[in-house]
Amino acid sequence: MRPDHPMLLHPSAAIAELQARPSSARMQNYLLGGRDHYIVDRDGARRAADRMPFLESAVRHERMYVLLMVQALAIAGIRQLVDFGCGLPHGPTPVDVLTRIHPDARAVCIDNDVLVHTHADAMMTAKAPAVVESLCADVRDPESILASREVLETINWREPVILLLGSVLHHIEDTAAQPLTVLVDQYKHVAATGSALVITHATADVSGKPVRRFAKTMTAAGCPVHLRTKEQIARLFDGWQLTSPGLTAPQTLALEYPVLPQAASYAGTARKESAHGRAV
Repeated sequence: MRPDHPMLLHPSAAIAELQARPSSARMQNYLLGGRDHYIVDRDGARRAADRMPFLESAVRHERMYVLLMVQALAIAGIRQLVDFGCGLPHGPTPVDVLTRIHPDARAVCIDNDVLVHTHADAMMTAKAPAVVESLCADVRDPESILASREVLETINWREPVILLLGSVLHHIEDTAAQPLTVLVDQYKHVAATGSALVITHATADVSGKPVRRFAKTMTAAGCPVHLRTKEQIARLFDGWQLTSPGLTAPQTLALEYPVLPQAASYAGTARKESAHGRAV
């Protein structure tokens, strides 16, 4: 955190300001059944659900997809994780899944919400020999993140790593000054062969009007949501090989039934292959 950050200069005022506006991380925590949220977050989540009645199931399907992918990649041998926009810990977390399979796993959990970071820092613990660090940073600043002590001392970029961007990229505007593909490429570039990129991203392709109403409500509440098409999201994986079942609705891998037909996002996982076309 910068020395001139408002949280350090005026902690009480900064905390009060953060508590006064809804947070996507705390809203998601509420929708997943967690306890780390405020009235403003619960009200915001209810308003969003009024616009998109299947919001809770959509959030749960995304979460299940992420956990299943982290599990599959860990079983395939990947022992490192960088969780961008990790949100509030609500078990099981991706770190829980990874360390259950690899007790010596190494992970960095990143969020730009100071309250989320403070809580995550206190709650995210791992038993040795696992190493888990929490970093307060903005995914839009890859130079700062990649040069941070937390990342440099935890992640070995010569070994495969899971780059997890779950429900975070749709909060970032795609601009000429910082195209979203260029931003993601900066993280992909440093990752070793065999690494994996896991993305879930909001879209109106499948369910249309309810999702657009949801995005408008979230944006008006101070949590911008930029909906993108399947083609736009697919470009984020360029240069890496999408794994089965490709870029699809998260409930494609649902383990619970009945599965609702409505979808508010796409989910995909890709591996970085060598020049010879192999991921590992």
